Amino acid sequence: MKRILSLALIGFVLASCGGASKKEEKAADQDPNLITCEGIGKVKLSYSHADLEKEFGADKLADTTKEVEGKKVSVTKVFKDTPEEVTVFWAETTAPFTKAVKLSVSDEMGPYQLEEGIRVGSTLKDMVKANNFLPVTFTNFYANVDGFAHIESFNDGDLGQKYPCLGGVLDIDRTDNLEVTLLDEFKKENPVKSNHKAMNFIYANVVELSVSAK
Repeated sequence: MKRILSLALIGFVLASCGGASKKEEKAADQDPNLITCEGIGKVKLSYSHADLEKEFGADKLADTTKEVEGKKVSVTKVFKDTPEEVTVFWAETTAPFTKAVKLSVSDEMGPYQLEEGIRVGSTLKDMVKANNFLPVTFTNFYANVDGFAHIESFNDGDLGQKYPCLGGVLDIDRTDNLEVTLLDEFKKENPVKSNHKAMNFIYANVVELSVSAK
């Protein structure tokens, strides 16, 4: 009886070790630069300014402001002026900063991407494909002075369901044989969807990806 119990105990220990090993392998295989609803790479939405200092060092942080919809917002740039730069938007207007409301990246050379491979520099067509070919809704390029379009919805597609936190900015890369009448029709709609007829002739790229707190 003791021999049977001993063998069972050994089997349990081996199984436990095997499970732990698989978990370690999975953690090791996970891309450290993934964009998720928890954060962008190692920069987490749950981090306060103090957490950022502890995690990355004060010398890796640059506090500044950014204009958002006509208002100045306090932000911190982590790894400023490098491809790894992540901008943290704060709920507070002055220090101490404790609650991040959004993280964003905009460097095409940066390492960050969604698990589906979408990154800064990806095309709108890539994004629609990752969204299970459901359209992406965004503000009209021609309705904004800066010419950028802001993503408003993934219309219950895969990206919207998996990343309810996800936002982004699009820019026109080029247009190809776009008729004036179709362009005029397109300009009248705001927001617009990626399946609009004009988008067959407008090629747009992702110039910013962001995740927001719930």
